Amino acid sequence: MATIKRSLEGYKRLGKRYIPPLKQLPQMREYSYVNDMLPELIWLGLIHDFAGYHFGARTLKVVVDTSKHIPVGKTPFNLALQSAYSDLSTDAKSTIVRHWQQEGMLGTIRDAIAPLLLLYEGSSLTFVGRPNSVPSEEELIDRLSKSVANHLDKSETPGVVLHGTLLLTRLMAGTIKISREIEIPDLNAVIDKPDSDEARTAASFMRAAAAAEWGMLGVASDWSRHFWNRNAELSKCELPDHWQRHD
Repeated sequence: MATIKRSLEGYKRLGKRYIPPLKQLPQMREYSYVNDMLPELIWLGLIHDFAGYHFGARTLKVVVDTSKHIPVGKTPFNLALQSAYSDLSTDAKSTIVRHWQQEGMLGTIRDAIAPLLLLYEGSSLTFVGRPNSVPSEEELIDRLSKSVANHLDKSETPGVVLHGTLLLTRLMAGTIKISREIEIPDLNAVIDKPDSDEARTAASFMRAAAAAEWGMLGVASDWSRHFWNRNAELSKCELPDHWQRHD
């Protein structure tokens, strides 16, 4: 019984349910990783699949470094989320594209996220521009389907890394402070030693940080709804569990 009590320390009982500490925070709200968060992060998933995790981190670093010198609105946002780019001015978007180009990254980014740029009218990333070589619609759909499937499981490395991009962006920007009392695990272990205890600890840390970030931002569902509805049109596949089409 003592072991059970220790494992439930910090939990709040609500009827027959036990609410974990993280979900007791005022800003926390229920969400689905697949239904809600994945559509916002899949552009980075496409980049990871196409060019690797380190290229994806470099992509974000250029954006974060650039955003320090461009005006942004008062509404909080995280540049790992594709919807955040809808709040940037035309000049800010042009500056990001120019810096990607200066770093020799623009062509790869355009090729990687081509499925989003060419198949979805509602994407906030259309400012990135079309790839030089346009694949067939069949190839674009196949690439996107494989990338979505690769990132569906939030306990596997690709899904864990997507969660981690929300924290990585904050760390790069210096807009998050972590108490000295909190022991930060080796986040690189997720990629370098994916089957280790260190990786599992880091994965839990990343998912918790992403959940807190998502609750703080209050991301609208417009893009996620459009993403899954459009996917159903393109691939004629079933929508995720509990998701209802909104016409």
